[in-house]
Amino acid sequence: MRARRLQVAFFSVAIVLAWQALMVHYRYGGNWTALFRTGELFAPPAELKSEHIYRLPGPGYDGQFYHYIAHDPLMTRDFAKSIDAPRFRYRRIFVPAAAFVLALGQDRAIDFAYVALFALSVFLGSYWLSRFAVSQGLSAEWGLLFCLAPAVAVSADRLTVDATLAACCTGFALYLQERSDRKLYAVITAAALTRETGLLLIAACVLFLLRNGDFRRAILFSTAVIPVACWYLFVELHTTPGGESFFSPVLFAGLFHRIRSPFPYPFAGLAAPILRILDLLALAGIGAALAWAFYRVFGHARSPVTVAVWLFAALTVTLSSADAWSEINAFGRTLTPLVLLAALDGLAIGSMFPVYAMLALDPRIGFQFAAQILS
Repeated sequence: MRARRLQVAFFSVAIVLAWQALMVHYRYGGNWTALFRTGELFAPPAELKSEHIYRLPGPGYDGQFYHYIAHDPLMTRDFAKSIDAPRFRYRRIFVPAAAFVLALGQDRAIDFAYVALFALSVFLGSYWLSRFAVSQGLSAEWGLLFCLAPAVAVSADRLTVDATLAACCTGFALYLQERSDRKLYAVITAAALTRETGLLLIAACVLFLLRNGDFRRAILFSTAVIPVACWYLFVELHTTPGGESFFSPVLFAGLFHRIRSPFPYPFAGLAAPILRILDLLALAGIGAALAWAFYRVFGHARSPVTVAVWLFAALTVTLSSADAWSEINAFGRTLTPLVLLAALDGLAIGSMFPVYAMLALDPRIGFQFAAQILS
């Protein structure tokens, strides 16, 4: 059975790397730096001139900033001047720092290390999901579901850090179930250093243990916030304030605003209405995941995964940032922990409803990939 789970994980990696290789070869002339989506708005650091970074028209995307951080994780080279919001971006240090360490700090190896870490995230996420599925009496092939998590598809196309957080979500579900404390501690700490929302995995772990009277383990896992707090303090001391407010006391404000104000696609013909329909389908998937969370609350479910689903549902209903809800790449990857953990929760009790909720986001992402193939 272990061999089968490994096969599933390797196949998942082969899928995403093949997609990346095809896009890089046919669209970007073999230049892998194009996957960082470096735009014209923020000039790359002069020290990276030898990399021949592929530039795209417009502002680019988030991966470009994590790329710069990977070259300067401790802010010793003044690369922060090429980053839109240094304090905000540098908090998400895990993937860039891991790439720096894997490359032994050598600039020429960091890009390869970064892509390798993305592939490792896909491998671990698929492997852990496969193990989780088998523990629930399901087939090991369910591990392939990880490739359909929105954050994985977006990260494959834009090298953001969200695939790593998605992998941590599956590791959280597996290791808390198996009571593998060391691995669980490592996973939730990595999640919190990957993205701020990863802190909710620490909270879910502690809340679940407290409710079950396991105070010793709850205290142990609460210490996972210490390295996160230390890093945040370092970032606070070395960056200037900045950034917008992401949350609102008005529940569902962001979701309802996104439904009322469709993204203004600059396309003519059938493309724009099709995209708006697929956007609504994706938003319906988010709504269905929220409905699942409320259903589990009223059903008094108390599994560790369910607790995490509740916390990410609370995050979703208070998330109001226009940027976070702007388009599928934004809300799809930001809310992947909600839909992915809801899907795992559904698999644990034999319900496909939350799985379908997560898959509702994929047609919109697939349309985007199809457009890239046609171009």
